[in-house]
Amino acid sequence: MRLKYLRTKPRKVVEASPCIAEMGAMIQCWTASGVDDAKCMQASKMLADCMKNLPARVKKVNTVNYHLARLQKQL
Repeated sequence: MRLKYLRTKPRKVVEASPCIAEMGAMIQCWTASGVDDAKCMQASKMLADCMKNLPARVKKVNTVNYHLARLQKQL
């Protein structure tokens, strides 16, 4: 049996958000006081600051498909 193309699909990794605590605090404030309440301004400011200071995500390069294509000539 000879395969024309060899490919793999990368695993999907679910990462937790670093600002989940601030978001939870803001939603909890909204449910207790209402969405347009001035009491929730501190929680929304904390969430905005956290979202501003997120580190840039670096996409990991998967070299498995490169090596499979390179070795395909030898199969």
